[in-house]
Amino acid sequence: MPARLPKSPSHIFILALLFLFGAAGWVVTSGGKTESPAAAAAVDRLHSGTVASMDSPVFEYKPGWQVSVEGADTTEPAQPWMEPSGRMAFSYSGRDLALQLALGDYWGYIFVSVDGRPANRLPVIRGNHDSLGRPSGYRPLFAPEKDTAAGPVPEWVVVHRATTDGPHEVEVEVWRGWGQTVLRGAAVDSIPSGPRPQWPAILLALTGGWLAITALVMFLGTASAARLWAGGPSTSADHRVPENWDSDSVQKWARHISTLVHLFPWNIAVGLAAAGVAITGTGASSQNWLFVDAGLILLGFIGVRRPVLWTGALLFGLPFYLYPLPILPGLSLNLIEIGVYGGMALVLVRFIVLHGLLRISERKPFALDTRHRLFFVLVSLALVATFAAEQQSVALREWRTLFLSAGLFALLLHGTLSNTADGKTDRTFLVLCWLAGGAFVACAGLWQYVTEQNIIQAEGVNRVRAFYGSPNNLGLYLERSAAMGLALAFFEGWSARGERSGERLPRRERFSLLESWRRAPFAAQSALLLTIPQLAALLLTFSKGAIFLGLPALLLALAIAGRRLLAAPGFALRQRYVWGLAAVAAAMVLGLIPFLGTERFRSLLDFSPEGTAGIRLSLWRSSVQMALDHLWLGVGPDNFLYSYRSGYILPSAWRDPSLNHPHNVVLDWWTRLGLPGLALAAAWLALGVRSLWKAATTDAIAVGALGAAAAALGHGLIDASYALPDLLIVWVFLLHLFPPAGAEKSVDSPGNRPADSR
Repeated sequence: MPARLPKSPSHIFILALLFLFGAAGWVVTSGGKTESPAAAAAVDRLHSGTVASMDSPVFEYKPGWQVSVEGADTTEPAQPWMEPSGRMAFSYSGRDLALQLALGDYWGYIFVSVDGRPANRLPVIRGNHDSLGRPSGYRPLFAPEKDTAAGPVPEWVVVHRATTDGPHEVEVEVWRGWGQTVLRGAAVDSIPSGPRPQWPAILLALTGGWLAITALVMFLGTASAARLWAGGPSTSADHRVPENWDSDSVQKWARHISTLVHLFPWNIAVGLAAAGVAITGTGASSQNWLFVDAGLILLGFIGVRRPVLWTGALLFGLPFYLYPLPILPGLSLNLIEIGVYGGMALVLVRFIVLHGLLRISERKPFALDTRHRLFFVLVSLALVATFAAEQQSVALREWRTLFLSAGLFALLLHGTLSNTADGKTDRTFLVLCWLAGGAFVACAGLWQYVTEQNIIQAEGVNRVRAFYGSPNNLGLYLERSAAMGLALAFFEGWSARGERSGERLPRRERFSLLESWRRAPFAAQSALLLTIPQLAALLLTFSKGAIFLGLPALLLALAIAGRRLLAAPGFALRQRYVWGLAAVAAAMVLGLIPFLGTERFRSLLDFSPEGTAGIRLSLWRSSVQMALDHLWLGVGPDNFLYSYRSGYILPSAWRDPSLNHPHNVVLDWWTRLGLPGLALAAAWLALGVRSLWKAATTDAIAVGALGAAAAALGHGLIDASYALPDLLIVWVFLLHLFPPAGAEKSVDSPGNRPADSR
């Protein structure tokens, strides 16, 4: 008896429409311009509805103030770092108290307390006290993005919201900021509310959009099931061509394209792809858009039939993402976006044109697993947080270049690996392309070190950075790729039972790279050659996080996962691979010995407030409070810089105000996307690591991915972990390389492989 058809998805369509109508209604009803409060005037009593100028009798100033109708300015005290430049007090009746503050490109800050307690609309950071040792509401005045040619810009800031009408006693301390006329006015219940935020509309629209996609997938599945239920199962020779298409024409063009791309065997196709990369790189370095277009067209032509070549070229080029590719006169585009959007177009063309030539029995499913769905929800949440951010333009830019690109890359990687006859071979090829890019950028860094070009001289050492803006960014990238390279060099070709290509090996050959270079697999030989310069360049970045956290974490992870790969039931495991990893660690330590006396390493444990470690501790204190104050949506993508330096930076950290991330992976997710973003990221990471752990019993690539993830998380304890375009692409690459448990056997088994292999 035929299977029962699924229920109609019409109810989900209706629900989706309701969410979309709700989003439209929110947008329509939330318009309006922000009104300015009434003009300030001198008042004798500050109560609800009044806007007072700072020369009003209601304000009581301590000595040292210069007061006029324009505002109240402080003077420099005898010890400006030890005492405030001005103190004042006043009382008011009402609920919402706002101060008009001068914000600009200068260092100063205020403390505000109301009724002896911290002002509750300002950050209250633990251990950050006023001159009397009391916790108070705190607000830095440093906001260089708001400064104008005329100087600081006055801005109304709501500092306290009371639950009763009072009266309330207010005390204000101003530190530094003399000559800036810090206080410009005070208002009670007089600041008009601005337009409603737009993020609820985005949330409703995204929910409706995802429901509509779900209903569409259900509808297409129901229609396919209905055809099979009515007409019986199709034979393997049937082709699914829509009835309204000209079947002969479609098949004709599909065969022409298929024949054209099949003219080149695999080795020639790889050579053409390499030529395309070289031509594109030549055009980018010389800013010749014709060369860039020619290289991209060649890559696209080869990638139609073999998307793995296009995806491999993208992985090779990740370290160069800071350099846009000129594609037309006066028009340059981001390398990652070209790679991702172009790759998606190739996969789509392949699916539409060439998919019709495959018999039904040869077609592979394109179903997405839970990791994809979690990551797409994470990308959607990032868009909601974007419209909740204060600086929406920079937030939208980061969402597009970071989250959207990574989400599309997840689709591209899935489309690349789901349409392959040999998943392991293509994974190895992609990994080698990634390692080749890391080796290229590492060799560039080594050349810069030898010639002393484009290096950073700091704390007694010359730090290489290659094509990155910072040596730390180079270290963040190389520690990931080096982990993968070491895993392939040491473990490639060996399964948990010491098998290679289905053949059982004697124990003495189970670690053949150290036994014999000749017997080592090609991937292991290539990985070793590509990894050596990366390890050398990684050391010469002198990145403390990479050297003291990333490297130990990756070596430990490789030892644990490598043992899982090499352990064979029934006889003892030889420990030669452990000695190999120990030799790598010893070589790295020996390489550092000549530099241990430099200032960079002598100051490693310097926790004084002005030292790097002291500033990092202050940064974390500020970041924790920022996360708690923006619990559910964070401050938004790429908004940490503005929220930190203008709202949360502690006085002891004033020397380094322009930090754009909290230098901790947990705080980074939390401050950027709120607690839901942190939870989604943790779940996505857990599922990805679980798939790698299961695959580590049979594949050295999974061992390398675990090592790279460990290095990223270890270094991420004190630095960036994901919030750069290349790093998030690498995270997606590592966590989505292997299908979920049990999926690869059903998809990549010999019986399910297409007859047409490369």
